Parts: sequence; structure tokens; C-alpha cells
Amino acid sequence: MDSKRLDHKLDCKACGTILMDIPNNAEEHTAIHCSQCGAYLGEWGELQDDFHKQARDAQAFDLNHGNILKK
Repeated sequence: MDSKRLDHKLDCKACGTILMDIPNNAEEHTAIHCSQCGAYLGEWGELQDDFHKQARDAQAFDLNHGNILKK
């Protein structure tokens, strides 16, 4: 796997994409689902924490076919 690809809690284990259905009023404990297949991904707070942990050294990101890549 490419070490520049953000995944861990962010990618959908059912379909492999990072496409989230995030409500406008999402809070820490809001359930987040994959917008591609509907699978449960986790709570909004834990997904944000995971993103920050993985992205901390990146200057920019590229979204390509449901994948987030560090640049």
C-alpha cells in the first residue's frame, strides 16, 4: 500500500473508498457512513482524529477516485 494514501479508519472496509456521508451538523458522536455503499465508518470525532494523525506532515492533499493522497 502507498504510504501517502490516507486510510486506517478513513477508508471504507467494504468498498475501499474514502467517500463519507457527513451531515452538516455533525458532532463528535455522529455516526458517519460511506456515501458509496452505506457501510458504517465510525463516529465523526474519531474519524477527524484519525485524519489529523495521518495528515500531520502533509502540505497538501489530492482526492483521486475516492482516495486521499498526501502531496
